[in-house]
Amino acid sequence: MDSSADGRTVMTRIRWEIGDKLSPLHAARCWAAGASGIDPTLATKIAEPLAELTKRLAAAELDLESFWSHLIAAAASGSNDQDACRAALMAAGIGELGLDPCASATLTCLADTRLAYQERFPKSSQQLSLRARPIREQWDGYGAGLLRRIAKKTHESFIPKSADCVLLSPYRGGDGDCDPATSTLWIEAVLTNPVPSVPEVLRLTWLLTRIGIGTMVLPTPASDDTENRARASLVVALAGLPVVLDAACYLEMTQSPTVTASLIDIAIQTWFGPMESAVVDVLDKWWSQSEELKPPFPVALKALDRMLPGKPSLQQGAPR
Repeated sequence: MDSSADGRTVMTRIRWEIGDKLSPLHAARCWAAGASGIDPTLATKIAEPLAELTKRLAAAELDLESFWSHLIAAAASGSNDQDACRAALMAAGIGELGLDPCASATLTCLADTRLAYQERFPKSSQQLSLRARPIREQWDGYGAGLLRRIAKKTHESFIPKSADCVLLSPYRGGDGDCDPATSTLWIEAVLTNPVPSVPEVLRLTWLLTRIGIGTMVLPTPASDDTENRARASLVVALAGLPVVLDAACYLEMTQSPTVTASLIDIAIQTWFGPMESAVVDVLDKWWSQSEELKPPFPVALKALDRMLPGKPSLQQGAPR
């Protein structure tokens, strides 16, 4: 699975952005997902408008997970609340007749959430500017080396040339996600690494890797059903995990000299949350086989897709 990136400059140009406008929506998504927050006062303040929003979305029989993921992705890429809200509602399954009244009610709840957030953190922009420093310094120190190793293990075409990184005020004390379609990622700007064995710069690198791989192999939303795309996105995210951990081991950023099942499990728990132990076993086996057989990365990716439980999603056609 090694490529020929040795000796070349492989680097992603990151455009850093202070996410004071996205942070309230990120907190809202975390709250709606039932995630534990590090600030109980904030969780209490945003609970009332978000409970009302959840009630309205559920009454409309919308896909809540789809709504929140599309809302955050649209807002992260620069859409205003109104446009992001309408796009998210349509993605979640709202009918044409119900779109305007549902969007109006949703925007009211989101505005109330922003107000509650602002009351709790009136200087969030200034605080984020200070919080941005540690992750940016870690990236300046390790980013080039991590990407060079990842390019060697996959292919340099899987390293995105550029990406937007939106830095968020922490809600969970370590979190992040990305949207390969817009080459945008968002990550909580924590001051210290909550899990020392997997530093936050590795989460950042993993999100960039997901963008790079996803841009090449994920089906476009217009050409694929939602369920299949969600499965394909999961496969890409899982595949990128041991690739990033291998780069960290290579640079001696971890206590282990090689990727182990234990390290994979820690990274999954930190970056994904609880997941079946069978997935850890599959990922560990897949990585060991890939290291031994060294297939081209697109071939290895499809092999992982077949090994994971569920219907394969990357078997038709070639990477785009």
